[in-house]
Amino acid sequence: MPDWEWLRLETRGVVSDFTGLVAMTIQELKLQDMDAVDAYQRREESLAQMAQFRCHRCPKLPEQYALIRNRRKLTERIRHLQYQVSDASVQQMPEYLQRVRVLQQTGFIDEDKVVQMKGRIMCELNSCDELVGSEMIFAGVLADLEPEEAVALLSALVFQEKTDDSPALPEKLVAAKARMLQLAKDAADVQLQCGLDVVAEDYCKAVLNFGLVQVVYEWARGTPFADICMLTDVPEGSIVRCIVRLDEVCREVKDAARLMGDSTLFLKMQTGSELIKRDIVFSASLYIAKS
Repeated sequence: MPDWEWLRLETRGVVSDFTGLVAMTIQELKLQDMDAVDAYQRREESLAQMAQFRCHRCPKLPEQYALIRNRRKLTERIRHLQYQVSDASVQQMPEYLQRVRVLQQTGFIDEDKVVQMKGRIMCELNSCDELVGSEMIFAGVLADLEPEEAVALLSALVFQEKTDDSPALPEKLVAAKARMLQLAKDAADVQLQCGLDVVAEDYCKAVLNFGLVQVVYEWARGTPFADICMLTDVPEGSIVRCIVRLDEVCREVKDAARLMGDSTLFLKMQTGSELIKRDIVFSASLYIAKS
């Protein structure tokens, strides 16, 4: 039913009568809130006054109602545009322009703000820090690593909890860790140069956490879950959550590799995902029923 037809019925009393039958009386509804009672009484008074207006019996009511409705829409549109040009809105513009400069300097977009290949790769990454993750892919950090080493290194992008452990890593992972830290530091420096309030050390800690690299590495090598839990003070639930999120990152990096045409990285991520996707971590339920 059109809005104007509903209004016509309401003002003629049809809808108000039906509402009265449903709502009955304030006493029967046992309304205790004075604001609700006042609102109910004002509504009834307004409906009674509207029913007496001759304009609501006008045959041009639909046309007039449409004009008023369009006017309200335009008023809302004007209010929205006024907000967009107000100080409350444009105060975010400097930060936006600074971030655009960051993307231009790092090669994600060109001078005309056209998205480049790095930018398209960044769009594929949604489960981790897009800037550092994309730089890691383009820098070839994962190129010399085995699948189990690659997924272990990627865990630094998704693990977010605190731990006091100092993981014992293979030599190749130690070198890859240093490269990732340098990429994160370089990204922070570029943001700082573009005017963003970024501290390199804090930024690196926020986007990279290597606390579960050893745990994920051993898990990808086939170590039982009970044994990998002995390698860290991180709770078992956090380990499971990290590995599940890591599988999502593997899929995103795999999609990025397909976009780049890097079949080696694609197969490596596919293998890495298969290595970690096993046992209790990916069980449909932790409740085991006796058959």
